[in-house]
Amino acid sequence: MKLIAWNTSAAVLLALLALAAMWAFWRWTIPPMRDGQLFEYRADSKRLKVMKPNTHMKIYGVEVQTNDLGFRDHRGSVPPKAPGEFRIIVLGDSFTFGPGVDYEHIYTSLLREQLQRGHPQVTVINLAVEGYNIIQYAAVLEEVGLSLQPDAVLLSLFPVNDFELDTYATNFQVATGHPPAPSWYESLYVYRAHLHHAGQVALKVLQKMVPSATAEGPDPGWDKNIAALREIAATTEAKGMPLTIALLPHTKGFKTQATIFGRINAYCRKSSLPCVDLLEPLRASGAHDGALVLNAIDSHPNVEYNRFIAAQLAPRLEAMVAAAEHPSDPAFHN
Repeated sequence: MKLIAWNTSAAVLLALLALAAMWAFWRWTIPPMRDGQLFEYRADSKRLKVMKPNTHMKIYGVEVQTNDLGFRDHRGSVPPKAPGEFRIIVLGDSFTFGPGVDYEHIYTSLLREQLQRGHPQVTVINLAVEGYNIIQYAAVLEEVGLSLQPDAVLLSLFPVNDFELDTYATNFQVATGHPPAPSWYESLYVYRAHLHHAGQVALKVLQKMVPSATAEGPDPGWDKNIAALREIAATTEAKGMPLTIALLPHTKGFKTQATIFGRINAYCRKSSLPCVDLLEPLRASGAHDGALVLNAIDSHPNVEYNRFIAAQLAPRLEAMVAAAEHPSDPAFHN
């Protein structure tokens, strides 16, 4: 028994030393996650959480700037719409905001660059905010997007969690003056890299042990976010603005994402929504699962992921722009 106890203690000590070594290595090689405060919470906005206007800060050592509207930009403000300009606004969350990636390398900037080669009048405005769901995308369109006089909308869904309400509920708590108690461990590099998966694993084990835990029932997150998706589609249709809905894959778990993508694709077909599934093209490209992560502790997309998304969306958006340029020519409306 003493030998077993000694071996167990030694194994635990070695594991702790390994985690400490990883933590030290990551702290040495990876810049701080955030150097500054980016968000503020407002109960007077349906968005609840907004980015501070005219802010400069760093995320993983990369400069982040917001304009006077509180969205990531390389300019201080969005200029008035010019005559002949074709303006595309992009709604999305952190996968479109691009933490840790230079502004010129996020896919919305790459799209602007690619589209302008053949259509100089095209501009792309990124209105993405980290942590948003579809309810908040609809609020961005209502509160800010429409005032920018867009000609088209690109809605970049992140199916992995865009149909959930947990973060939205937390935003509401903070905005109304009742913030939840912060967890000290959530900012630790080791936790972000590995330990945060423990809760997900525990849930999967529970679901296997207790089948009733997976029983179908009401899904308020799905219902409320689907309602917001319908609202966005109805608004763009009423305004005569083409809508493209891009389904962005996570950088990890290509196979496990198939279920939720299948559910959303089925809804898009049923509702005749213009959804573009980017999971299957990513898998078909030969990209290795997890190879497109930002760094060892953060699974947000890196530059290569952004290049892939831009390359996939550019032809579709270019066709949309061409159709707008030639409204009476059926050849551009296939």
